[in-house]
Amino acid sequence: MSQNNPGGGLASGSIWSIVDNLAQQVLSFAVFAVLARFLTPDAFGLLTIAHLFILFTRLVVFDAIAMPVVRTAIPDDRLYSWVFTCCTVVGLLLAGAMFFSAGAVSSLFRAPELKTVLQGMSVSVLFFGLVRAYEARLVRNMMFRQLAIRSIFSVTAGGAIGIVLAASGWGAMSLVVQQVTASGLALVLVVMQSRWLPRVVFDSVLTRKYWSDIRQVGLSGILGFANANGDSLLVGIFLGPYATGLYNLAKRMTSAVYLVISSSMHRVALPVFSDAGTDLAALRRGYLKILGITLFCVAPLLCFQGVLAMPLVVAVFGEKWLPAAPTVGALALLYLISSIVQLNDYLFFAMGKNRIPVLLGVAQLTLATVLAAVFYRFGLLGMSLSFCAAYLLVFPVSQRLLNRALGLSLRMAWYALAPPLVGSVILFLGLGAYLSLMPQHFANVTLVGGGILLACLLYPFMVIVTGWRIRAVNGSWHGLVLSLTRLRRFFAR
Repeated sequence: MSQNNPGGGLASGSIWSIVDNLAQQVLSFAVFAVLARFLTPDAFGLLTIAHLFILFTRLVVFDAIAMPVVRTAIPDDRLYSWVFTCCTVVGLLLAGAMFFSAGAVSSLFRAPELKTVLQGMSVSVLFFGLVRAYEARLVRNMMFRQLAIRSIFSVTAGGAIGIVLAASGWGAMSLVVQQVTASGLALVLVVMQSRWLPRVVFDSVLTRKYWSDIRQVGLSGILGFANANGDSLLVGIFLGPYATGLYNLAKRMTSAVYLVISSSMHRVALPVFSDAGTDLAALRRGYLKILGITLFCVAPLLCFQGVLAMPLVVAVFGEKWLPAAPTVGALALLYLISSIVQLNDYLFFAMGKNRIPVLLGVAQLTLATVLAAVFYRFGLLGMSLSFCAAYLLVFPVSQRLLNRALGLSLRMAWYALAPPLVGSVILFLGLGAYLSLMPQHFANVTLVGGGILLACLLYPFMVIVTGWRIRAVNGSWHGLVLSLTRLRRFFAR
């Protein structure tokens, strides 16, 4: 199990880790797009609510048990067997609790049909408990290829079965079978690949040794779950399954960009910040470079989704999903800000300022909950805008604290970030003008295709021109303002 070539193992592991993440996102989105053609928003809303309970158990319970062991210097098979035993016992208890509380939960969400969905999804809780020790063992031994293969086959097989059942009229239960099949197949594949059979190990000494770490990871998991999924939970409670299904579609569209690009850049950020250490100049350069690349990739894609949300939703998912289009625009802004805030949090952690991201996360979550409770009367768009408002209110505080810690001036930030920001603003305005000028009889696919062509031409051109003008004036503040004025006059001719 040991790696003979640590450097090669690390490089290979990083590649397979990226493949695993990318494959899951692409395959899951493709399956979702096909299923959306057969199912209604209500069906997806029911699954989204049930999936929140699954995510909670994974992030708060199973990861809390496994993560301290993964970080251990020299774990052994007895330790992994202890993790397997704990996760299996807890998984059985949580699966039973989810099955027998399904009626009460469905009453809370005012959705009687949610009961059957929760009871069916409870099987996945047990599967995730059984597989967690195997995943921890594979990760600790840098065996990411096996995990990637597991993800590709399980997501594909589960998606294929779900599509067949959805086309046959199974409704929400086709999604339940899809999820249970994927999680069950993932367990079988990992067991086969690991060639390791755990033993039943109850050890009070190990429990006492790792309890503090388990509790800390669990508390962090609660905060992470609330910040990442609290919005869907609030939509489900206040507006019910139909609105939750629409919100889930909008969130999957916009978060796909964030998850693939921003999460990959965050992986790069960790070693960059670690290598910089306490050198503020190096931290500033690394931060601005990573933020610039992130915005260069994320901003135009989110602008495109926000402006062309209506034809994009109809072309990909169908006419019945059109009410989700305004929410796509709101969440595009949310994830643009979130990509910056998450990078800021990484840098705070690297600088040893661990309390700041936690306090800002609590403040953001509190604001989102309060605003959602006030604005849910205005429907799904009102709640979506309330989530954006919470991020907008917390973001300046996060950025100001980071600028002060880094000694980062507004001039430095503008010099580094002007090309993607200016390019995105011009792209936003250009796409808006394009959409308003297109004849009404144009098909949605045609509108989307034309928007893609315009974006591919306009955005790179504006980034290159803006960057050239900034370099031409040597980065002076007066010159930067003057360059933008000249650009405005140039396009006004």
